Amino acid sequence: MKKILLLLNFLLIFSLSNSQVNTKNIQSVSYISNYTINDINNSQYVGGDENVIWEEDFANQMPENISIESVGTYGDWIWSNESTQGQWGANAGLIESPSADNGFMLLDADFFNSYPQNGVAEGEVGENGINSSFILGPIDLSSSETSSLVLQFYTYYRICCQNPGAGNDLNVYISTDEGVTWSDLNYIEGDIYEVNVGTQKLSQIPLSGFNPNVESVHFKFEWLGTHYFWMIDDMSVIQQPAFDLKMLSSWLTMENPAGIEYYSIPESQMPNEMLFGGEIYNYGYNDEVNVKLDGMINNTNLTEDITYELIESDSTKFVETGLFDISSLTAGTYTFTNTVQSNGDDALINDNSMTREFVISENEYQVDGLYETFDYMGTGWPGGEAQSDGMRFANYFDIKESTTLTSARIGLYTNAFSTSLGDFQTTSGGEVIFYLCDTTGLLDPTVTSLDMDFGGIIWESDFIMVEDYMVSDGFVSIDIPDIPLDPNAYLLVVELYSNGLDNDIIILDDTSVIQPWYASMYWSTEDMTWYSNGNAMAIHMGINGHSYVDVEEIGVLNNYDVYPNPTSSFINISNDELLNKETIISIYNILGENIMNLNMDKFESLKTINIENLPNGNYIIKINDGENNIYEKIVKE
Repeated sequence: MKKILLLLNFLLIFSLSNSQVNTKNIQSVSYISNYTINDINNSQYVGGDENVIWEEDFANQMPENISIESVGTYGDWIWSNESTQGQWGANAGLIESPSADNGFMLLDADFFNSYPQNGVAEGEVGENGINSSFILGPIDLSSSETSSLVLQFYTYYRICCQNPGAGNDLNVYISTDEGVTWSDLNYIEGDIYEVNVGTQKLSQIPLSGFNPNVESVHFKFEWLGTHYFWMIDDMSVIQQPAFDLKMLSSWLTMENPAGIEYYSIPESQMPNEMLFGGEIYNYGYNDEVNVKLDGMINNTNLTEDITYELIESDSTKFVETGLFDISSLTAGTYTFTNTVQSNGDDALINDNSMTREFVISENEYQVDGLYETFDYMGTGWPGGEAQSDGMRFANYFDIKESTTLTSARIGLYTNAFSTSLGDFQTTSGGEVIFYLCDTTGLLDPTVTSLDMDFGGIIWESDFIMVEDYMVSDGFVSIDIPDIPLDPNAYLLVVELYSNGLDNDIIILDDTSVIQPWYASMYWSTEDMTWYSNGNAMAIHMGINGHSYVDVEEIGVLNNYDVYPNPTSSFINISNDELLNKETIISIYNILGENIMNLNMDKFESLKTINIENLPNGNYIIKINDGENNIYEKIVKE
């Protein structure tokens, strides 16, 4: 049952970054209602200053009381003070535990599924399912006078990709009879088909139901999966407090689209009503009654609250207020705060509230923007050469009032980074295409697959060459001829070309807020499938006259005309003014290769270029007059 509940609520629990679950298989998943409260069991979150009964920090070597069990011979747990060495987790970094430097336990599944381990060929990815456990014990917990104990440990995990029938799991068990029998501790964090995002936590699992205060206790940590890793450090057993409520997650959302938390919403597209919600965990060993959740938008008189009758010990409730009027809000930056109040002496109150910033803009629409945590994706990452050209990313935008689309941009990640698939860094020379797509069928549970263009292309840009100043600024921007947008949902899509990974284009991915699967997606050119992202790619929409383009910096030459287009033999480049200065005309193919350059001392008003010998296809013409550039896409037929 816990798996079903977790899947139904994954919108609010897990960030399925780069999820390898095809969206066509999850379109019919029900998300949390804006009007109901949903419950799941959950038992691992930070507590207060409890009494420590036992602890292990894995200092400098594998402890003597650890044993390893494996099903099959593909890979085992090890002691390590280094991060994963596998090709997919190359940038994972270390577990964020207090004593990470002196070592931790590591299951490095990607290492065992990378060349040359287990017969994996060079350049290939292994798909060997790994089932390995480490057992720690015996541990004497008999000094505790109470059975209200908690196992806690720092954990850093990411797991996927066995077949759903086989399942993926991160399991934790307890034995109080020398390992003869084992009880599942219901470690729900890893109990799902995929936990395909790197997640760092201090996990806490109450043990009171297992009579743990005995002389010989064993704990077992089991990995069952194919890719990524699991790190565990700084384990301890502590006494559980009597009262301790914790705010695990918090949200401010509108009724439609359900679940998407936009960072920036244009004032014209703001709803009249919104709601607060919170994921509340009762870590204390007493049940909590009449728990109050208060929500407020700071520096305004907008507040809402709800009283929840009962939150049992070691359980989590999703508590939401009703819709309330926010129509008085105008353009500006706001912070909302959710606070939960215990009816007992809460052991730790600094985890009872959460805040989040949001923006009501004049005309800018963004899903991303917080960047408390972030990742990045783009050409070749993930996927290598198979994803070098034609990879697409899409963000979902809801239009409530008629407007016009006037600009768009993507935010670039420009730092260099190394992976087992190679070195990556955004550079100039790649190309970007923007699309506006219809969302018909996206949320229809009867639709079994998604087309590359979703419900159809409404508008598409020419190829945009990534230039040095764009990399320096961190954005690729475009002004768009006014495209009418009627009230509806739209997908703003970008398509990237890196010239076979010679000119990488890497986009920022804001992982601060868990988003529903359709909020942000990416298209795999390898298997021609849309995948959910679960986070928020840096794809921005400007409406109602807003421009992201700095005309002075870009220096677009609006007085040039390129024709005929399409053409079979020649093109004319005309200018309405006589230019007596040097001009360079360059032609690039779809791979970004420079195939023709013409240097002219005086451009004057018209130049004709013969392209009869070029193969049929798409090309980009770049015109540079020494100060400014203009790009035009042409089609040779």
